[in-house]
Amino acid sequence: MAERVIMPKAGMSMEEGVVIRWLKSPGQRVAAGEPLLEIETDKVSMEVEAPASGFLLGIVHGEGDTVPVTETIGWIGEADEDIPADPSASAEPSGLTVRGPAPERRNGEALAVSGRRIPATPAARRIANERGLDLSGVTPSGSLGQILARDVRSAATVRITPLARAVAGRERIDLRQVRGSGPRGRITKKDVLDRMKALPLHEPLSGSRARIAERMEESHRTIPPVTLETRVDVTDLMEFRARLNRGDGTKISVNDLVLRAAAAALSDHRRINSWLEDGEIVLHRGINLGFAVALDEGLIVPVVHDAGPLSLRELAAKTADLAARARAGRLSPDDVSGATFTVTNLGMYGITSFTPMIDPPQCAILGVCAIGEELRMMNETITSRRIMTLALTIDHRAIDGAAGALFLGSLKELLETPARLS
Repeated sequence: MAERVIMPKAGMSMEEGVVIRWLKSPGQRVAAGEPLLEIETDKVSMEVEAPASGFLLGIVHGEGDTVPVTETIGWIGEADEDIPADPSASAEPSGLTVRGPAPERRNGEALAVSGRRIPATPAARRIANERGLDLSGVTPSGSLGQILARDVRSAATVRITPLARAVAGRERIDLRQVRGSGPRGRITKKDVLDRMKALPLHEPLSGSRARIAERMEESHRTIPPVTLETRVDVTDLMEFRARLNRGDGTKISVNDLVLRAAAAALSDHRRINSWLEDGEIVLHRGINLGFAVALDEGLIVPVVHDAGPLSLRELAAKTADLAARARAGRLSPDDVSGATFTVTNLGMYGITSFTPMIDPPQCAILGVCAIGEELRMMNETITSRRIMTLALTIDHRAIDGAAGALFLGSLKELLETPARLS
């Protein structure tokens, strides 16, 4: 009997996922436990394993589809088995091939390798069918990315090698703007590639980058922010860190020290450790610290849950593990959910001041800046000191400036007396 492939509920906070790509095509054999497709939640991406061995009978939801958890996204069964009626599965998305062992051509209509029907007008399909032209090599010019009749006519009259046509179609290069260098002006693959080099790159705002954009837009639109700055003398803190790191064990970063100080300060300033949700201020007893990790595709914020009781070494071990799994793409939704306060550090990039943006429903975020050398008068002697700026952005609906200033004062005191952070 065919078995459903469902959108998994990979964490308590996960309500839906986006299909990034299928790693198998309909008709291919799959083994239980092998990666079947990649999905993305609002914060992390992950692989979904095949729930059973057999053949991928069909795909209900394709790349880019947003699907609620536990809803059917595909079927696995025997090679000649029919896909059963499933009331929990939604209707097939328009143009999506859900059955069949391989891409095929029906009535002269080319189907994309991904299983999606190439978007084209009926007139364009008719002309392509009459002229024996593969639509996968035609550059679309329609406002919705569909192939128009004029695109097919233009492609049919252009002198071009088959390989060049395929590349131009895949990359959506307008062949009318390509000058052929082959015999009698024939366009070659090199001509298409040369044209591509002259065009700007268009990167779609999708995946994790789109999620970041949505949350930052929400933050900018809904939160009245106030950013407070203070300068901290971290000379003793850096000497303290150097002593700790001379021995064996987990190495302590500057960020670990700031996180440890933040956890201690938040226990005395509960208003900072809060959410603003549905018109209510939620004052959290537990301290869940988020810390930003930069990836090629954007920021991700792993969360150290219940950070208050942790020692400095314990906290550093947890941040090292979370950061390593973030870079390897192995975080779960729960690893990036539930932060009550976030620390973002741009000091390693030489940034001396910035305004961090709050991630709602949190009410505050701390920005850590670069450490610089300054000359200061101490005990009637000019001496060199190491100074770091901290920038606290607060949601002024829930937190007054005075409350933010008091929290920064406690944080500064802890960092300037580092023995208290052990």
